[in-house]
Amino acid sequence: MWDKDKAILITNNDRVYEKYKDSMKVFLLDSYEEVLIKVRDYVYDRHLLLTHPQASSLKPNQTPYRSVVVYPKGEEDNMKDIMLIEKCIETFRQWQEIAPTPEKYQDKVAEDFKTIDLSVIDNIIPRIC
Repeated sequence: MWDKDKAILITNNDRVYEKYKDSMKVFLLDSYEEVLIKVRDYVYDRHLLLTHPQASSLKPNQTPYRSVVVYPKGEEDNMKDIMLIEKCIETFRQWQEIAPTPEKYQDKVAEDFKTIDLSVIDNIIPRIC
């Protein structure tokens, strides 16, 4: 188990932010890509990926929401996570070139995507923290 007080949740989903902001450190960003870039910054600063940056079966251009948990690792080599987050950013950008994520979804559809993202985090947080 990991110490929840040290874990960092990075999201662009306001529902995830509201649910976890009082129980752990949470960053609320504006976009999926910003989440990936912030996660990359933490990974380069020796943090582990506790959740996969592309969790769920949705392609990066299908959902506008993403939440990722990172954890300070210390001085050990972190090359596996560096390679993974770089590949996730590359994949995200490739999908945006192929078929960009719509700028705005209908409210119900956007809420459905928020629910999926929240559900993934809700199922992971108790297992890792």
